[in-house]
Amino acid sequence: MDRRVRTVRRDRTGNIIALCNSEAAWSPRKKTDVIRDILGNRKSYYVQEREGRSYVRVVDGNNVRTTQDVANPNSLEKLTEA
Repeated sequence: MDRRVRTVRRDRTGNIIALCNSEAAWSPRKKTDVIRDILGNRKSYYVQEREGRSYVRVVDGNNVRTTQDVANPNSLEKLTEA
């Protein structure tokens, strides 16, 4: 099941610590749980953009991004704070 991410929660240094969607019962979801969901193929998370969905990926084992390449924009960084 795909889960739409609309906002994020960040720690004091700006790192994403949770993915959120105020309209969904699963929200907020801690980053560690999101990583477990993705790696276990239980759930997928995405950011809706004009050109379509940008799916959240696990990068370097403990980070979440919508791209694997740091040279490309990460759609999660564009989202507002929940």
